[in-house]
Amino acid sequence: MFFLVGLVVYYARKQDDEYERELKKLRKNLLSGKMTRPEFINMRTRLKHEKTFNTESKKLLAMLSEEKVDNDTYVRLRHVLETNFKERIEKLEANTAGKPSKKESFDASRY
Repeated sequence: MFFLVGLVVYYARKQDDEYERELKKLRKNLLSGKMTRPEFINMRTRLKHEKTFNTESKKLLAMLSEEKVDNDTYVRLRHVLETNFKERIEKLEANTAGKPSKKESFDASRY
């Protein structure tokens, strides 16, 4: 039992580590000048949306495997989740195509 709990905690940390590694790469590209501030903000936001989608998707799958929801409900909830994710990404890409709607001052201490 302890082994399984340890395994779950390990994989949860590993996923967070992947998110943090990607975020570190983005920060490094921003500070080195390979990426502009608006590009960084858009990529960071997209990364957050992807992490949220993956987390919620795993929760839905866990609910299905624990039989808290039936298969039809799972399919409907999964469809809603995917639609919401696609809308967020499309909105983000629309903001990328035009000028950024909100201009923030650059503060390197935040990164």
